[in-house]
Amino acid sequence: MVLVYGEPIKRWSCEFTECKALCCKAGREVTIGDIKRITRATGKNPEDFLESLESKGGLFHLKGKGDRCIFLADDLSCSLHEKGAKPIFCQMYPFKFDGIIYADDLILKVRPAHNCPTIGKGEELTEDFEIAIESLGNRFLRDIEDFIRLKSEGLDFAAILKHV
Repeated sequence: MVLVYGEPIKRWSCEFTECKALCCKAGREVTIGDIKRITRATGKNPEDFLESLESKGGLFHLKGKGDRCIFLADDLSCSLHEKGAKPIFCQMYPFKFDGIIYADDLILKVRPAHNCPTIGKGEELTEDFEIAIESLGNRFLRDIEDFIRLKSEGLDFAAILKHV
């Protein structure tokens, strides 16, 4: 389940050159599924782009170049986007990770990133956008659940990465 907190967003479109890719910060949350897609798409080893191979509840964090995402190109484009390996939470923007409630079923909490200058501007968001956010959030939760399950079975990071 995905819970969206905060003021609803009615209009938005990404204008990353306008805000100088404000959302592309170091430390972006990624799942084991994201890591596998990035590894496949870039040929890099996880230690090349992760802050640590230790997870916090199934979450990992991308390294940065200074305070910017390691995958942000000089022209402010995402080098993962063109390879089809953009992390789930990057795809969910303008919503930001706000936590996970660990209950019988995991619940993902997200909130609008109100520091984004194009919220309230651009295209009117449709029901399809909401459905896409919900779908991505559920995919994120499945990745977390898979990681936790495999970790509880005694698998290490490398084995889990091969398994997903």
